[in-house]
Amino acid sequence: MDLDKITVTVRPRTAWEAIDLGFTMARAWFAPLWTLWMVVALPVYLLVVLLLPDEPIWVILIVWWLKPLYEPMLLFWMSRALFDDSVSTSTVLRRGWGIVWPQLLSNITWRRFNPNRSFTMPVSVLEGLKGKIRRKRIAVLGRGQQGGTWLTIVGIHFEVILEVACIVLIVMMLPEELQWLDIDAFLFNPGNLEQWLQHIGDLLAMSVIAPFYVAAGFALYLTRRTELEAWDIELNLRQLMARRKSQQTSMAKLAMMALCSAMLYSGLFVTADLKAEPLTQVEAKRQVEAVLADDLFGKTKQVTYWKALEQGSSDSDSGWLLEWILSVLEGFTQGFAAFGKGVLLVLAGVALAWLIYKAVINHKQWVPRASNRTKQVARPETLFGLALDAQALPSDIPGECRRSLDQGDMRTALSLLYRGTLLALFEQDQLEIPDSATELECLDLIRATCPGPLADYFAGMTPVWMRLAYDHQRPTEVQIRLFCQQWEALFGQEGGDAD
Repeated sequence: MDLDKITVTVRPRTAWEAIDLGFTMARAWFAPLWTLWMVVALPVYLLVVLLLPDEPIWVILIVWWLKPLYEPMLLFWMSRALFDDSVSTSTVLRRGWGIVWPQLLSNITWRRFNPNRSFTMPVSVLEGLKGKIRRKRIAVLGRGQQGGTWLTIVGIHFEVILEVACIVLIVMMLPEELQWLDIDAFLFNPGNLEQWLQHIGDLLAMSVIAPFYVAAGFALYLTRRTELEAWDIELNLRQLMARRKSQQTSMAKLAMMALCSAMLYSGLFVTADLKAEPLTQVEAKRQVEAVLADDLFGKTKQVTYWKALEQGSSDSDSGWLLEWILSVLEGFTQGFAAFGKGVLLVLAGVALAWLIYKAVINHKQWVPRASNRTKQVARPETLFGLALDAQALPSDIPGECRRSLDQGDMRTALSLLYRGTLLALFEQDQLEIPDSATELECLDLIRATCPGPLADYFAGMTPVWMRLAYDHQRPTEVQIRLFCQQWEALFGQEGGDAD
């Protein structure tokens, strides 16, 4: 990997900046990436259709599940194009089996559940790591990295939006004469034909999102390596060295020539005076001991550490089983912590919104009611032609109601109960009703202000009163006497007395 040939600006980036860089690469290279994805996915789709011609749901589900089969070649092509190594799509397709096969079984089984798949894919495809080494590498790269999980969540949403948009577009483009196909049947009750038409939208949506998904995961991987390996510092140092070298080339040559000339000139005079004096073995040993006796060389330090003992043959034989189990669990555990955190945040937001909603609609319960003596309520004198003055009502409303029933005057009896109920609610529950309110509007206000038995009692009496007052439909005497009994239970004998 030659960093000098990299075609993007290498610098530290946040996860969202890295995803934006991946989207930019996907837009620039969309045509070859989309072609690579479709060239592999379309034959797989046709093959599954031949195998399951009567199961359209299973067809598209299998094609969606095999996404790890189509994506590695996109990643391979981008890794070459990023370093200005032009590779044709046909070349990648010829090498495709060697790119996809090494870890295909793992990618379409337990790793398929990993929401961080786009970020970890380069470790397998580009670095060729597997097993324990791969897990350690991903642990280092993925420390504090959650962008890949959010990329998967956002990608799923965009894919669904594109699928629905494609379905709506198909329905809108059909002529009106085709009445056998509508949007409701397409979305909620699709037949075989509708399901096969949906496959067109599903394939197009997956093919459009795939280049952006793979490129964004690759950009997250590159950004993480830039942080760990200091690619940006290395490139800057190389550029500074190249710039300095180009500026000082001529001066360096002149200085070297002058230095060589001076050395040769001085050598002519001092060569004769320099004579090598060989050291004896004793003198050499003495000088070496003197150097080693210095503090820089003479210190010794004792370090205690734990060292793993070599395992026997039985342990080495069972090590592959433990490694396989850990690799199986990897896809189910890695990344799900971040995914679970996102789900908890969403649920917390929904719960908070629900609590705010309930607090708003029940705000009256949080405000203490003022006492009947201090609160002044605007009370109408008449409602829909009925006088609500306390002086116009008897003190014993149930007794007067029964006397009117004995005389056969049901309208007066029911009117007393109806007006007495409104007056009692005005005084006891501080009910406020505008002058222009109708019977049904009064009922709605009472239900909202006085829930419970009072609202139920008034709700039962209101339609009876309206039929008697407007349609002249007389209720039964038993029904009115039952209202009297309920009135006494709710308000008592003196409930209608306003004094």
